[in-house]
Amino acid sequence: MTAKKLSLSLKTLEITCNRLNLREVKIPKMKNFTFLFLILFNSVCFAQDKFELTPTGLNPVEISRPSKTNEQLIETARAWADSYNRREYDIYDVTENSISIDGMKDNAFYYRNVGETYSFRIKYGVKLTFGANTITMTYSVKEIYQKKTLIKSTIADYFTSDGELKEDFEDVKPSLEQTANNLLKSYLASYAN
Repeated sequence: MTAKKLSLSLKTLEITCNRLNLREVKIPKMKNFTFLFLILFNSVCFAQDKFELTPTGLNPVEISRPSKTNEQLIETARAWADSYNRREYDIYDVTENSISIDGMKDNAFYYRNVGETYSFRIKYGVKLTFGANTITMTYSVKEIYQKKTLIKSTIADYFTSDGELKEDFEDVKPSLEQTANNLLKSYLASYAN
């Protein structure tokens, strides 16, 4: 919102207050500006799509594309992968409009049972596809480990055939979604700089 539009919005608010005989309502202009800025900032920050876990995995997320070339976005993704993963990651299937990255994440999700918390490490895959106006990020769980031992389990194993989380696994969905969304926020911050 430009300063001119904001000024017009404040004028409209004042005119509306006058028409409704609300003359005693006086709102200092700087407080108005700060309040409107905070509302707009929060709505922009929290309007981003988020990953959501389903029995088939996490849904892809589309984000607005910055005004950078595909080459710049791929280089940004490479640098982000290095800083986010720090040790175990693999970059592959790099094309002119996409890049795939595999990494490991400790404590990626958990569940509680009989007072015990069971945490899991995962090998995840991220594919970034650069469209004309958007970037599509796909996040998948490729392997699940309990401590350092690979277990024969998939995300679908935590759901019933009806698509509901199984009893005692209610923490799997929010904890894995938080892990994926933290990765998304990290990536967004990397190309915003």
